[in-house]
Amino acid sequence: MTNILVLGASGYTGKEVSRAFSRAGFRVRSLVRNEEEARLLAQDEIHPIVGDIKRLDLLTERLDEADVIVDTSIDYNESLETTRNILNAVKQAGERRAHRGGQLTFIHTSGVWVQGETGYLGVSQDWNLQPLEGVAWRVRIEQETLELARALNVRPVVLRPALVYGRNGGFFDRVFAGLVAGNIRLPGTLENNLSTIHVDDLAELYVKITERAPVLKGQILTAANRSSEPVQEIIRAVRRLAGKREIQVESYRPTNVGDEGVALTQVIDTRITRTVTDWEPRKRTFVEGVAEYYQSWKAVNGQQI
Repeated sequence: MTNILVLGASGYTGKEVSRAFSRAGFRVRSLVRNEEEARLLAQDEIHPIVGDIKRLDLLTERLDEADVIVDTSIDYNESLETTRNILNAVKQAGERRAHRGGQLTFIHTSGVWVQGETGYLGVSQDWNLQPLEGVAWRVRIEQETLELARALNVRPVVLRPALVYGRNGGFFDRVFAGLVAGNIRLPGTLENNLSTIHVDDLAELYVKITERAPVLKGQILTAANRSSEPVQEIIRAVRRLAGKREIQVESYRPTNVGDEGVALTQVIDTRITRTVTDWEPRKRTFVEGVAEYYQSWKAVNGQQI
């Protein structure tokens, strides 16, 4: 049975990726920050490992047990040093694996914000990158990840997810929290389009990539719904949830890289990803399923449904 090691399983995406691998029949070990998060994953038949992602040198045995290492620890405030430490740990695991035979698959999570402003054209991963200044360093990390394919016994794949929604987390957490408060604050002009992906569809793609790793070695893939979502449509959909209650919507100048990413217009073409992985997003877009997504968000946050 294939052994999966998920890094960053305390995070919004990492939890669902761990669960998707478990449902698919893989043996999953997931790195979490504390015992409470470990308990929650154990309920889903996932073996939790409590540890610090900045100290992967203490997890050599776990890295060596893995056939697939999935890094979901993306954090746009994360330091370059932390990300490089992950790459170095994978590199060393690959070197040790080379002596024993067999291949090590490594999936690194980047993000579509490295592609920058795309306008309303549907652009693929081959688009001439114009990254936001705050994530420009991730372009180099992507390349260092892919370079593992030439030097070591590693099959690297880079995955760039769009803006993630579903359940509780990410950008849309603030949208629903603003709905409850009666005041939604969003960065930028509010006239842009967002590329989005449901967390379940994204998690399923990690599984698809793993199953096809031998032919995907050295590729960059993107994860997004077929259609982008205009911010104005998102605002209208959320306002409908409020019924007759008035909801204020305010725009503000972006103050950090997360704000800058949400203020971009991005239309991401995932035809290459869908073709090479046989993957297709199945969940409704945020606008299409907003009522159910709001119900889920309230349930997760202990609010009355």
